[in-house]
Amino acid sequence: MNDSTKMKPIQGLQICPFCGGKTEYAGISSGHIFPAIHTGQMYVCRECGYQGSFIIEVDDLDDVREIKEALHGYSENIEMSMFSFPEKWKGFWRIILFVRVAGLVILIIVLLSMIF
Repeated sequence: MNDSTKMKPIQGLQICPFCGGKTEYAGISSGHIFPAIHTGQMYVCRECGYQGSFIIEVDDLDDVREIKEALHGYSENIEMSMFSFPEKWKGFWRIILFVRVAGLVILIIVLLSMIF
């Protein structure tokens, strides 16, 4: 591979795809709990609250300003989507929550009966 075909690593700025704000690395979201949901690396925008794995990487501050201007021109009609569990998992987590709370209540009753 010659030097002209190599991709150089980005050492610049990572910005939000919704508002153009600075994003911070939030870790890796693994798919071991929810195999259908594998998003890889997660980033968080401090300005608009975006959470996701898709970001824009640029080297030049002028590019950041241009992208911000373009995003603000188009962002009026964009609905911000935050992470949420898929609908099919919500019932599952309600059942898990109910079982955990019921277990705690039973544990408290048993402990109180042992004391008195």
